[in-house]
Amino acid sequence: MHPVVARAAALASAAAIVLLATAAPAGAAAGRRSSDACTHNWSGPKVCIAIDGHDDWARRLTVTWTNPGKATRSTALLHEGDQQVEVHERMTGTARDGRITAEWTDIEVAWGRLCGSFTDTPNVWACVDIHSGGAYSS
Repeated sequence: MHPVVARAAALASAAAIVLLATAAPAGAAAGRRSSDACTHNWSGPKVCIAIDGHDDWARRLTVTWTNPGKATRSTALLHEGDQQVEVHERMTGTARDGRITAEWTDIEVAWGRLCGSFTDTPNVWACVDIHSGGAYSS
């Protein structure tokens, strides 16, 4: 092979390797997960849960009551599965733009089902499933 052609081929190969390495950083985005879900009871309270994080950590987890009526604040709860077992501290949600939202940041999440509700919306829970490796689904 001609030396100029060989050098050009070597440079092209090196450039391709650099592009592949920077285009998909291993582990940086691979473990990032997000999911959200809402209840579908149109005649009653509508509660939503949204989770965004990395592996077994939720960077941001919100529980929102989208139709609170005249309520301006309510206490939000996180449940383990469909049980009454609370898994994190309660948060006070406050009204803004017609919704009451409570937020947790940087919390560890276990495998299984995580549900959010408010003390003023008994038995109305929005849930996401957390699978092995921190994958979330609604």
